[in-house]
Amino acid sequence: MDERYMITVIGEQTVDGEKDKIEVITAGDMTQANGKVLITYPEYTQDTPAQKTATTVTYENGVLSIDRQGEMSSHLILEQGKRHECLYQTPMGQMFIGIFTDSIQANLDEHGGTIDAAYQLDFNRTVVSYNEFHISIKEN
Repeated sequence: MDERYMITVIGEQTVDGEKDKIEVITAGDMTQANGKVLITYPEYTQDTPAQKTATTVTYENGVLSIDRQGEMSSHLILEQGKRHECLYQTPMGQMFIGIFTDSIQANLDEHGGTIDAAYQLDFNRTVVSYNEFHISIKEN
């Protein structure tokens, strides 16, 4: 990976009225072709910095997909006004979750840009959290 871009991901999750916020700043890459944007970057945790999660964010025709490969793997699909069932893989096993996307906005060009999304997670069609994230991509 070239890592030509600085990528900042800010995620906020609200569960039972309590908010939790996480911020990831990392180097990564972004490519664009035929209306499809592909953003790739590694993530490391403070607890286990030797373990890497490879993240690929794809945006095309208003649909955002986020693939994470590592100890906690997942494949999420966000599409405004629609619910998708997505797979989460944890050390304890696999589970399917529902994701209903309230809003998604992307403003991207060859120099970087932003993606903002708000969505709800559910288990067995019962909402368990409200989530928002902001991805900022800046050329190095």
